[in-house]
Amino acid sequence: MSDEARFPIARAELIALFTESLVFGAFTVLYAIAIWILLYREKKRTLDVDRAIQGFVVNGGTPDGTSNFYATLSNPTEVAKNVIYITMTLVGDAFVTYRLFVVWNHSWLIIVLPILLLLATAVAGYGACVEIGMVKGIGAIFAENLQPWIRAFFSLSLTTNLLATSLIAARIIWMNRRVKTYRAAAAGSHWEVVETLVQSAAVYSAALASLLGTYLAGSNAQYVCLDILQPLIGVVFTLIIIRVGLGYTMAEVSGKQTSEFHGQTIGGTDYNLRPVAINVSVSRTHDRQSLEMYDRKGNAMNDVESGTSRTD
Repeated sequence: MSDEARFPIARAELIALFTESLVFGAFTVLYAIAIWILLYREKKRTLDVDRAIQGFVVNGGTPDGTSNFYATLSNPTEVAKNVIYITMTLVGDAFVTYRLFVVWNHSWLIIVLPILLLLATAVAGYGACVEIGMVKGIGAIFAENLQPWIRAFFSLSLTTNLLATSLIAARIIWMNRRVKTYRAAAAGSHWEVVETLVQSAAVYSAALASLLGTYLAGSNAQYVCLDILQPLIGVVFTLIIIRVGLGYTMAEVSGKQTSEFHGQTIGGTDYNLRPVAINVSVSRTHDRQSLEMYDRKGNAMNDVESGTSRTD
């Protein structure tokens, strides 16, 4: 039995719309929090609702109408959707590369390879869009003329994210170990691992790996992964914005409280100082001659007061 019979494209598109709605709901909540932090407003629109109406309502009344609609790759809405997805992926990869640049203390050498991979990803992605727009009639996304472009795009984007994620995580772990001895309260905390995973966008890399795996397997489940990945890009990087924004706020509050007691704030980060034992030694020097003169003066005063005379 073929994969089309086991998992029809119409079913895959319907499941993709449902799962995308769930993830997009989470993204909407996180996006509202990001607006509060950044004081910036932006309108988000998607083509998937319009495509669902055309596929299931307009063309749903004819036999295989829904399947034929979604299988027509040269449809303008399909091409536009792919172009938007490629652009979002490139923006996400560029953001990861920029974070790598910042985390590694603005080192240009560390981002040479990620930039080259980013450019290659752009060529493969937009090249795939051109090939998709040139498909005549009903064509499968797994066609031989499309596979090299799509495989190259997924592989290059995944490589870029894995490389940048590994380097960012390595830098964060190294820096945490350097300051661990000065942070008594955070020593051995499991939140450092969670913080590293969130900041390095490992979730996005895992989702991209799932998309690549389903496409290489020739399964229509790649539509589900593809539609989930688009809002997931916003979720991951919005979480980073929230993490940084709330992190600085908490650091400022804890820094003010700690400075009133025994802590110290360095570079906006609160470090609870460990107690230090101090041994104090006192050295005393006695001047024997000065003591003898003091005793003589004391005895003379006593003699005067008693009216007696004393000869030393």
